[in-house]
Amino acid sequence: MQHLIKSLAVSERPYEKAQRKGIASLSDAELLAVILRTGTKDESALDLANHVLDAHLIHKGILGLCSLSREDLCMVRGIGNIKATQLLAVAELSKRINHSLYKNEIVFDNPGKIADYYMNKCKFLKREHTFLMLFSNTHMLLDDIQISEGTVNASLISPREILIEAVKREAVNMILVHNHPSGNPEPSKADIQITKRIYDAGELMDIHLSDHIIIGNGNYVSLLERGYIK
Repeated sequence: MQHLIKSLAVSERPYEKAQRKGIASLSDAELLAVILRTGTKDESALDLANHVLDAHLIHKGILGLCSLSREDLCMVRGIGNIKATQLLAVAELSKRINHSLYKNEIVFDNPGKIADYYMNKCKFLKREHTFLMLFSNTHMLLDDIQISEGTVNASLISPREILIEAVKREAVNMILVHNHPSGNPEPSKADIQITKRIYDAGELMDIHLSDHIIIGNGNYVSLLERGYIK
């Protein structure tokens, strides 16, 4: 039989504590225990939550949750596919909330600000991801979307795919962003070549590629600043 939260003493139950003192009074482990709801036959949901918070080899605590994969989570005794999905949903929601809050505050008028916008989002990624920012003729942000997920050292993008998304949203300007999981943002030969192809294709359709920014570990490279984009 699974060990339920209600088997704990009333004073130790996260639900009751939240009602008495407010949800902000709960520890990280107690918040996760509310999500998990049940533990195992030997341990409570709170014990299980603490194991999850200690599961990452480097990042301990709540930060580690954002770095754990489904496989990592399922290695924790008591975490199966359903609980792993619940925890991954919590991690993804936290990332999206943080991203949306920052998006509403920032003016995208230089490469540094754009890099800052994506820095936190990219630091948890173990593969190269490519993002596309689409702007109106007044440079108002229309949308930012993920275009592709590549491998640990290569992104998989095509000019056609990017321009289809730009045309859908009636964009006039666009900026590409992708991460280097190695932490080194220096552009590869392939990065430079695909940037030139996308730039040339965009100019034929009056959709200007304003920049291609590569995100590293706390740093970035702007191909506009490097002179690869006019």
